[in-house]
Amino acid sequence: MNLRVLMALLLVVVHAAVYAAGKDVALITALQGRVWKISAESNEPSQSAQPQVMQAYVKLTQGDQLALDKDARLQLVYLDSGRLETWRGGVRLEINSTESQAFSLPDPQVRMLSSEMVRQISRMPVLDAQGQAKTTKSRSIATPDALAGIENTYRRLRNETPDRSDLNPELYLLSGMFEMRELGRVEQVLSDLQRERGSEPQVKLLVSLYQRAMKNVREAKRN
Repeated sequence: MNLRVLMALLLVVVHAAVYAAGKDVALITALQGRVWKISAESNEPSQSAQPQVMQAYVKLTQGDQLALDKDARLQLVYLDSGRLETWRGGVRLEINSTESQAFSLPDPQVRMLSSEMVRQISRMPVLDAQGQAKTTKSRSIATPDALAGIENTYRRLRNETPDRSDLNPELYLLSGMFEMRELGRVEQVLSDLQRERGSEPQVKLLVSLYQRAMKNVREAKRN
């Protein structure tokens, strides 16, 4: 193998590693208590500038490391594998491509979500590092069949989810309706959540996220 070919192969490997390190691989779907993004060299929250306190509806990239306070609870879903992990406090995690690596016990609760559910949830608005709503550019056509499909799948997912506090079925429904720009239906779902569970921090954050995302869409239409 000559030097030129070897250098080309090395460049491919480097570019692949950079791409993998910056790719969104997981989404935090629920969080209670305090969770920090930490430096790779420390078990403590990063001391550089301001420690980054995490919150729900934030995407994670491969190589991110998180530290959970002893009373924290973290739920995240891997976008390629559909692996849903629920971690409880006193643990440090590294985000890999399809599952987390823990540096201490206890092990997480794990279940698998359908590819259909994960694909739709991955398109929901998320919070960026500044706490602003960030939406994907994808948009679907709101045909009667497409709308009925989202509604029917939501009802099935809700019936199959034994934990009534689990918001993943609602994340699926909201993401589908928002992607089709059915903002009236999004507002109805948010209103129902506020009426039934409005005191829950996760619900408050979800409502705020979608309200900001809808505001952005409406302002874009006027411009």
